[in-house]
Amino acid sequence: MRKVKSRLLAAAVAGATTFAVAACGTVGSGSGSGPQPKPANEVTIGFAARQMDAPFYVAMQAVAEQKAKEKGFKLLFQNANGDPVTQINQVQTMLSQGADVIVVDAKSPETERAQLTQVASQVPLLFVDTGIPGVGVTSIQSDNHEIGRLSGQLTAKRLGGGKTVQVGVLNGGPNDEIVGPARQNGFLDGLKEGGVTPQVVASASGNYTQEEAVPATESMLAANPGIGVMLGLNDSMALGALQVLRNQGNTNVLVAASADGQKEALAEIAKGCDSQYVSTGLNSPDLAAHAAFDTALGIATGEKDPKTLPKDTNTRAAGIGCENVKEFYNPESIF
Repeated sequence: MRKVKSRLLAAAVAGATTFAVAACGTVGSGSGSGPQPKPANEVTIGFAARQMDAPFYVAMQAVAEQKAKEKGFKLLFQNANGDPVTQINQVQTMLSQGADVIVVDAKSPETERAQLTQVASQVPLLFVDTGIPGVGVTSIQSDNHEIGRLSGQLTAKRLGGGKTVQVGVLNGGPNDEIVGPARQNGFLDGLKEGGVTPQVVASASGNYTQEEAVPATESMLAANPGIGVMLGLNDSMALGALQVLRNQGNTNVLVAASADGQKEALAEIAKGCDSQYVSTGLNSPDLAAHAAFDTALGIATGEKDPKTLPKDTNTRAAGIGCENVKEFYNPESIF
């Protein structure tokens, strides 16, 4: 059934895109290698967000709006609400509105690959947070495997070497084809490097939100009472797991995240080295969004040559645990 649904989704995306391309004609045609340079106050930048139901995505939007206000460019913002078909259509709308550069946080890299490759031939396209390998000018995001690995090492230190632990994983859902697997594999590698043998006994989608992580956690714990670590592939999902454990009065199961550094998670880690929330990995929406929109504006104004940009740019990687959390925790931050 999943394969049938995937084929139907791909067909829907293709059909929607064909219509949209026909509708917008030659907007941006031939400008994929770089638009005609403009002063910043004449530049239009599109931002196609994947969803807005977690603080990470809200923080990136805030940075984009701040940049637009400071630099004077026009920002076109669209939220796909987790739907790749909607995201493709929104990108096409940005083309028709005269976007000089488009920044995308891809919801479903493989589903959207063909259509966004087509867009990238018409206007400079770059990715933030979640990219599509081989598509667009550049992709600015964290090294998802590395931050997961560093977080896993910290959790292994808490558990102690020589142990075997059952792990329940809160993942990003069926469209999470690149980022989530890298974060999960990184965390498991970190556990192994720390002398811990992980056994993934359950995995369920929390769609990167705290709200959806709650029922997913409840189901996994009910079916697998031996779980020792609940792993969220971001902090929002891990916080959902912690909420469930507290509601159940369960203080034995540890919680960790592969990524983010959300302030609510850091507040939990900062409670001490015996905190139930053990570790996370630095995945800063602030660093990624600042770099992405600086790059987009540089391309539009001619200050940056798209041909010279690296295909991938990674933001700072770090594991965050009780011993270094003060370096990263700012209760006044958006995220």
